[in-house]
Amino acid sequence: MKFCFIINPKSGKERFNPRIRRLKELLERDSLAYEFQITTKPGHATALAEKATASGLFDRIVAIGGDGTINEVVNGMIRVCMQDKDRLGNYPALGIIPAGLGNDTARGLGIPRGLKDAYTVLIQGSTRYIDAGEVNGRFFINAVGMGYDGAVISEMYEIRRKGKILSGWIYFKCLIRQFRQFTPLLLRLEIDNNSLPPRRYLMVLTANGTAVGGIFNLTPKASLDDGLLDILLVEAIPKHTFLLNIPRAIMGKHLSPRQVSYYMSKRVTIKSDNPVPCHIDGESYYNNQFSIRLLPKALKIVAPYPKSLVSG
Repeated sequence: MKFCFIINPKSGKERFNPRIRRLKELLERDSLAYEFQITTKPGHATALAEKATASGLFDRIVAIGGDGTINEVVNGMIRVCMQDKDRLGNYPALGIIPAGLGNDTARGLGIPRGLKDAYTVLIQGSTRYIDAGEVNGRFFINAVGMGYDGAVISEMYEIRRKGKILSGWIYFKCLIRQFRQFTPLLLRLEIDNNSLPPRRYLMVLTANGTAVGGIFNLTPKASLDDGLLDILLVEAIPKHTFLLNIPRAIMGKHLSPRQVSYYMSKRVTIKSDNPVPCHIDGESYYNNQFSIRLLPKALKIVAPYPKSLVSG
């Protein structure tokens, strides 16, 4: 078995060199064949993943980084196989060693945060197929969010672009600042050909997984392999109601307010008169129209099996 590790040295706050030295020790202890590829700029992980997937030389392609790095690797892997649709899902398995700030994708898959534990999953775990999503030609594995959460990510992107290292404290400050100043967006939605009346939304989240924002479980009914996207709609809501529901959102118990709606579908279209802030797997993005669809069983991964599957 041969591994290609695609590594973002700037992810999160981890010390890069000691982490990589420890990984090399583990790989050499187990006599495994591997290559390290280091990213140097945005989009580089996608190019590296495309090349590694197309080469046919690797059994597993491993993203070491945060949600953005994983998203880039996923885009490279799926893009190659979409060119030959007979291979969709039939390519090297994606492995993940989390090294970012939120690590929502890894958390949703049950992949541990620590290097040694994540490595154990990578080596000993079984492969399975999960769904992926596509929005405006770009693939995602976890979620597409617009509105309040998109504005938070957009602000963090600007902070990172200025050369600052992101942290949980910066994320918290962005959450508070956007809570005070964000204005709900007028959006028009179509869910599986069912058009909803235009409404003002604080947040619209289209998710494949359950974990968003580092600690929140915003789409608690979501499953990575059920062939459906989960859509959380939060209309303009009183600020005190929003604050009271934050602890409930962490536990996935926030669906009861009348301003909250929940759908499950295969396709979603969202339109606005002006570009709106959005994130795709935690990476900032702006547009005024979003065409989102599910790609069933499009990605082969290495991760612990869900407890429901293990026990059943």
